[in-house]
Amino acid sequence: METQMLLIPVGILIVAAVIGLSKTKIALKIVSILSAIASVVMIYIGVLGFGTTLELKYNLFNSSSLFASLNWLVFRVDSLSAFFVFILGILSLCASIYGIRYMEKYFGKEDMRVYTFNYPIFLLTMYLVLICWDLLWFIIFWELMSLFSQFLVAFEQSEKKAVKAAFKYFCMTKAGAEFLVLAVVLIILKATSFNADYSEIANILPAYLSAHPGMLYALTFALLIGFGVKAAMIPFHSWLPDAHPEAPSNVSALLSGIMIKLPIYMLLRFFISFFPLEPEIGLIIAVFGVLTLFFSMMYALLQKDSKRLLAFSSIDNIGYILLPMGAGIYFLANGNQFLGSVALAAALFHTMNHAFFKGLLFLTAGSVMYETGTRDLNYLGSLAKKMPLTAFAALIGSLAIAGMPPLNGFVSKWMIYISTLSSPATSLFGIIAIFISAVTLGAFAKYFTAIFTKPAVKEIDADAKEVPLLMSAPQLLLALLCIVFGIYPFIPLKMISQALGSIGVPLASLVVYPSLVVPKTGSYSPIIIFAFLLVSTLIALLLIPSRGSVMSTWKTGRSEDLNVSMPADAYYRDFKEAFNEVYLLGDVSKGFVQKVAKIGKRFGTKFEALSYDLNSMLSLAMILIVILVALLGGVSL
Repeated sequence: METQMLLIPVGILIVAAVIGLSKTKIALKIVSILSAIASVVMIYIGVLGFGTTLELKYNLFNSSSLFASLNWLVFRVDSLSAFFVFILGILSLCASIYGIRYMEKYFGKEDMRVYTFNYPIFLLTMYLVLICWDLLWFIIFWELMSLFSQFLVAFEQSEKKAVKAAFKYFCMTKAGAEFLVLAVVLIILKATSFNADYSEIANILPAYLSAHPGMLYALTFALLIGFGVKAAMIPFHSWLPDAHPEAPSNVSALLSGIMIKLPIYMLLRFFISFFPLEPEIGLIIAVFGVLTLFFSMMYALLQKDSKRLLAFSSIDNIGYILLPMGAGIYFLANGNQFLGSVALAAALFHTMNHAFFKGLLFLTAGSVMYETGTRDLNYLGSLAKKMPLTAFAALIGSLAIAGMPPLNGFVSKWMIYISTLSSPATSLFGIIAIFISAVTLGAFAKYFTAIFTKPAVKEIDADAKEVPLLMSAPQLLLALLCIVFGIYPFIPLKMISQALGSIGVPLASLVVYPSLVVPKTGSYSPIIIFAFLLVSTLIALLLIPSRGSVMSTWKTGRSEDLNVSMPADAYYRDFKEAFNEVYLLGDVSKGFVQKVAKIGKRFGTKFEALSYDLNSMLSLAMILIVILVALLGGVSL
């Protein structure tokens, strides 16, 4: 009976999608409620998956062809997939309830069927990616996830920016998926004799790749590009700051909170279960993580669009996940089981934390848009009194993402620091991560104060009020989770321990305090006490209410009295000047990418013209077949 529950979300979401084809207004409520019910079932499945492995297997075809692996559709939930299904369930529950009222503002402006049909299918494909146990079926569900999510990004079809962002997102993730297809085909043909079952691959592939290191690094290259594009890892990130802001805010919460974490799930599968542990691969991932968190947050600091700031911050937090993941692989490959398990636990903990506080922050940004019609931080302000619940939720989300105790973001970042700073090979990475945490605090001080506390430049929000209960309740639930999982970190750590155990990495012995996780070996008490005192003092100073309308504003160590509201553009202007070289490098990189895009567009135009020539296309196909056979070493089919 428990295993049959795997199909319940599938059935509910398919029914919701069919109802979503209706033009009636009631369709939005029905689709949202059905999506919320499916999400509750996902949460239950996630909880079940921590206690037992759930598996269903169906024989769909009786083919003996090249792709006989597609004969079997296997659904399986172990503790690792249960961890991600649990996150998906909580976040999609909040996004679905929020969407009941939030999406009403689009009636009469957009074709609601684009949302009501694609939204449940998007949830369904993410769920199927997590529960399928076959690489070929994974590729199918992965491609469908990209397809349906791009329609949600382009939901506001009257806005050219939204359509352009969706096209860019689809093209980049489709190109990344081709690297995945190439990697999967090479794996299946060369090593597993078309057996795409995860368990069989885990049994066969590590020994094969240990004997063929060239293939190991070729697959690593393909997978890092394929998954790196979807995760928005730098330098494959440029689609995300355009796509996430243009989607409806509850969809943005899902895109940022869970969809870009699915590559993290698969990277753990590949590099821990399917591949032999190699320290060089771990360091490569860690380097990408550091570059991602550094450059993305430096640009987040400068944004004046609330959702674009949150989008750049999403890239930053992917870096905070990739860094400990790479460090963990490096430590495990070198035989350091203790640091390796702590680093991987930090990666999973931050994966969950980011889903909650970033989902929360996107919902708060959506609530502000719902009441004011803008997301421009230059013009927003003074909304704390008018929207107290949203302001409270935004404050919790901002402090959590900045790594302030006693919230959940502090615990995972602390684990990242203690694991990376404990080794000479990764200590520099840990130092950079600490610096970027300070930058993150600055960025979200800007996000919160620009919207809720500073005087508004214009009275664009004169009629603003607190959002309806169906919108504020999901925000408060996510805020509560940020608090509870921070004060009681043993709750997520128990899940993380089981998730790591399912891929053969037992979690090291840890001492768990409220808001703190400390290794049993060594003494961190003085550091902990100092950190608590310092951070608590800073928070107290930040929260002391000011008197009067004119404040003494600090700019890079100088106090200036301002009689007018400071626009968001003026925040950290001196910081940008101090780090001008970083931004100059970013501008040069952007120019290079734009030139490559123009060349690609020119090539694509010529290739389209060539595609109508049958003889040319047949000749090209033959050349590609010869190259593929050569790459595969003359495999007999």
